[in-house]
Amino acid sequence: MEYLQSKLHPFGHGGDLSTAAEQTGFATEELLDFSASINPLGPPAGLLNFLGTHLPQLTVYPDPACRRLLAAISSRYQTSHSIVAGNGAGELIYLVMRALPTGEVLIPVPSFGLYEQGALAAGRKVSYYYLQQCNNFALDLQTFCAAVAQVRPVLTVLCNPNNPTGTLLSREDILTVATACAKHGGYLLLDEAFLEFCPDWHLRSLLQNIPPNLLVLCSMTKIYAIPGLRLGYLAAHAKITESVKKQREPWSVNTLAQLAGEYVLSDQEFTRQTVEQVSRLAQKLVYQLNSFLQLRVWPPTANYLFIETLVMPSFVLQKRLLAEKILVRDCGNFRGLAPRYIRVAVRTERENETFVAALKRIFSLSEGK
Repeated sequence: MEYLQSKLHPFGHGGDLSTAAEQTGFATEELLDFSASINPLGPPAGLLNFLGTHLPQLTVYPDPACRRLLAAISSRYQTSHSIVAGNGAGELIYLVMRALPTGEVLIPVPSFGLYEQGALAAGRKVSYYYLQQCNNFALDLQTFCAAVAQVRPVLTVLCNPNNPTGTLLSREDILTVATACAKHGGYLLLDEAFLEFCPDWHLRSLLQNIPPNLLVLCSMTKIYAIPGLRLGYLAAHAKITESVKKQREPWSVNTLAQLAGEYVLSDQEFTRQTVEQVSRLAQKLVYQLNSFLQLRVWPPTANYLFIETLVMPSFVLQKRLLAEKILVRDCGNFRGLAPRYIRVAVRTERENETFVAALKRIFSLSEGK
């Protein structure tokens, strides 16, 4: 099976089953996707039937202002701040980069690649703050705030928990960075895409407490397992969201996505069950993976695991797992990471067992056993 590392992540993102199938010759349906960190429980019960009954609404244009969806978001999270919906959090990242005043962007790395791509697409200069493995890739507040003071970026970006490392920041940590940004008139974009998977997310989220220079970005595709619909939202002060709306193309959030958003937000028990079950699944998977001397596993904080491969490059391990019809996220194309890290989604117990069994075969062969 021929394999080219550079061709497997053409968009710098997990979940690209079509490219993986093209590389391997397998059908997409044959592959177990551990590369995209989506809720292993699937969407809330009844969602697909609900959308099926509303298919006739596809004959009319969607509401460009997403009124009912935004009202549902405001009600669910009790935020009084202005909200704008987007075609996934990815679209909103690009819109923010175009909407804010001109200036530099500061990004701690490794982190989600779309921050850099969106900034560069908007013609912005990007500076990087490199997180250190010796500090378990945790953000050092003192030196990071010093970097903010030195670079004086118009926009600083934080991801909490960070993707792919899973490191977490407290609400106080984030407010400290927001204050450092405000001292020179800068903004802070906080990405909470995976935060609802954390048992104490309500103690960490800034949705209900947004300083004037803070933008909170949320994804609805991960926790509700609807990545094919593309749905996210941004909460900020009205002046910022109005600037973002001016950059957005008309009708970017389709009718089914708006309906799905309203439906899933009404089921609060679903997120409670998700956190409980995913936490249990993650802990069991970590316990199993810690038995491999060939791996170093970071403690899980959301629905994915950050792993260092100690005996082979990450792209080699990815290739061998693909031969087992399992796709993991090779993190070699994350800025700030050497090619020895992978990210693995937490899936169902049976699928996790399949992954562990594949690793046993791979490492047994590599040791000549």
